[in-house]
Amino acid sequence: MKRLLVILSALLPLLAAGASDKVVERSQRRTPDWLGGMQEGYIIVSSDAATLDVAQEKAMTKVREQVLSAIATTVRTSTTITLREVTDNGVINSHRELNTSLSLEAADIPYLANISPSHAEAYYWTKIRRKDKSTYYTYYVKYPLSTSQLRLLVEEYEGRQKVLNDSLQAFAATDMAVYTDLDDMLARLNQLKLFSASLREDDGRRDICRSVRLAYERMLFNNLHAGVLETTRDSSRVALFYGDHQLTCHLQPKVKTNCLTAVQTQNEGNAYLVTYDFSTGCYDDEQNWLDITYTVLGKHFSARSYVK
Repeated sequence: MKRLLVILSALLPLLAAGASDKVVERSQRRTPDWLGGMQEGYIIVSSDAATLDVAQEKAMTKVREQVLSAIATTVRTSTTITLREVTDNGVINSHRELNTSLSLEAADIPYLANISPSHAEAYYWTKIRRKDKSTYYTYYVKYPLSTSQLRLLVEEYEGRQKVLNDSLQAFAATDMAVYTDLDDMLARLNQLKLFSASLREDDGRRDICRSVRLAYERMLFNNLHAGVLETTRDSSRVALFYGDHQLTCHLQPKVKTNCLTAVQTQNEGNAYLVTYDFSTGCYDDEQNWLDITYTVLGKHFSARSYVK
């Protein structure tokens, strides 16, 4: 890791203003030795403002920016996620690598929120009068940030990013074929949406989340289908399938018929029992049908049963 060197953004107070400007007040009689030099393990910055409080806050903002910059020069700023799309029998039919660059922002470094004047090792300020009699303040701060402290901040950041990347890779590696319950499939998709929402809006991983979500939906749409298990004059048993395996499903299907009456549905866990009256409106010499439709993520999956 590169050695952290102090960053000095101000001149000595007596030289900070023009030749006609004059220091009329200062926080201490003697100018500190740390002004005008660089010291390893410290950040030294200054800011000008019309009031002392504003000058101080602007200086602390510069400290935060310098800490962020120091971390950004050492961390990895990209990630690669492998996305595998599978069919219901587990055979990989697509393999892609998704890459994104990550921008380091203050929100990624909790330590920055704790940076305050009370944690500074030293400070110094001057009040300066311009030629036109107006005044302003210059605030200088010497803030500690050792190489070991910077290393810990980098490790903390990279650790948090690894957790996020590992979580995203786990989503990308999800095989829908292992699920036997539609609710679990939809819950996994919802977890991905919540994970995506937890990322910053400008985080490149959001684009990866979108690709993974679309792959999820594509796998569902390609493999889900409704099926009729058995049909009699009194009832039909219907189910939702993912590929060739039957799903437990609490999503009630819609039923449509051309002649059956008194239609009722009853959930059996991994199937629905549809009961009806054949004798009232159906005839043996006509096609008597019952359509069942499951709606998942806005897409319809239907099957027709002929009742004889």
